[in-house]
Amino acid sequence: MTSRILTPANQITILRLAFVPFFAILVVDQRYRGALVVLAAAALSDMTDGIVARLLKQETPLGVALDPIADKLLMTTAYLALAFRQAIPWWLTIIVISRDAAIIITALLISLVAGYRPFYPTALGKASTVAQVLTVFAAVSFQAHVPFVMGGMVRVLAYLAAVLTVASGIHYGVVVRKRYGQHAE
Repeated sequence: MTSRILTPANQITILRLAFVPFFAILVVDQRYRGALVVLAAAALSDMTDGIVARLLKQETPLGVALDPIADKLLMTTAYLALAFRQAIPWWLTIIVISRDAAIIITALLISLVAGYRPFYPTALGKASTVAQVLTVFAAVSFQAHVPFVMGGMVRVLAYLAAVLTVASGIHYGVVVRKRYGQHAE
């Protein structure tokens, strides 16, 4: 039974969880080149775990739950650490974390009231996530003095991430209302 839980894909996801404190420490210590390496390794592990699970036909309930948790933990940590170091604005960090918290609380409440229901990401939610990830990569790259990454690029991505995050949060609210609001009547 253990081998079914600790599949290679799940082990890769757990490794991504292990990257989180290292990334935070490197950002807080302003060692942005190291933080960029850890961030790139985490992104690579995120792509790899899903591919490995599908190729080996080892998709598990643990993996399905653990993957988004690892992603959200890394992104939340990245936004908090980068805002602490003023590499991204606090207002963006608050928007990103508030939307995620609202989605998690809503999904938990729906699960408690109506039983487990899958809560799939929408296209707008995925676009928001891409903009958030690009903003983190750009902010870390700018702080690491990567050529061709300018402060203006970070600002533009921050505003794009903010707009898409707010829009996706509103959209999730509309979707939840349509899907589950009819049961309340």
